[in-house]
Amino acid sequence: MAEANSYEEQRRRQVEENKRKLEELRLHRLSMAVRVAAVKPMPAKRLKPRNRRANPPIRRSGRIASRSEQPDYRIRKSDRNKRAELPHPVYATNEERAYAITKAEELKKQLDSHYPTFVRPLTLSYAAGGHLHIMRQFSKRYLPWCDEIIFLVDEEGVEFQVLYRAHSSGLSTTGWKPFAIAHKLADGDCLVFQLIERTKFR
Repeated sequence: MAEANSYEEQRRRQVEENKRKLEELRLHRLSMAVRVAAVKPMPAKRLKPRNRRANPPIRRSGRIASRSEQPDYRIRKSDRNKRAELPHPVYATNEERAYAITKAEELKKQLDSHYPTFVRPLTLSYAAGGHLHIMRQFSKRYLPWCDEIIFLVDEEGVEFQVLYRAHSSGLSTTGWKPFAIAHKLADGDCLVFQLIERTKFR
């Protein structure tokens, strides 16, 4: 019983000592101040209106600053209207595609069978000069294993140089696009390629 009383007395003294130290450090007041500051709302910031100038000055490089006629690169409403007036792409119907493929297959049968030949229907991307993909079976069997210049000869005997990309099995847009533009290719057209030499199609 005496041991219990001694323990309680020691615990009471320890609690009083802790309270005295807290009072000296004023920690309870500091914690109260922190809670009050956290609850207190922050004043809202006022946004200053932007001062928009009617005609901001155009920055020009020193290379053209001395010219008498200064170019104007700003986009105007009239320019946006011109973009909207650009013609929409024209897509071929399924019937037109089927007719073009039929005619191409008939032409292929009339050509000399000693030369490898394949038929390539054109999508809008191909007709616009995009990278023209060649069937991988054909390219692996007959075309070079590395990138090389290939010649395209049209019906009038005009030659076009096109870079053949071996890794993607196709004709690069750099050389194929001039060919497509010169012959006014369109979506739904179908071409017949005949390999008359190692790197020449007719």
